[in-house]
Amino acid sequence: MKPTAPRRDWRRIHHSPIFWVGVVMCLAAITIYVLSDDLSWRPGAR
Repeated sequence: MKPTAPRRDWRRIHHSPIFWVGVVMCLAAITIYVLSDDLSWRPGAR
């Protein structure tokens, strides 16, 4: 019987501060893109 390596529990990723920093940065990027009015609402109007 061979010992198994401990596997990381990915269900607890939301406890990591790095995860939340990434979430905040992604939401900030989406917000800036939408509010910048740069091709976000009317992609064909140039």
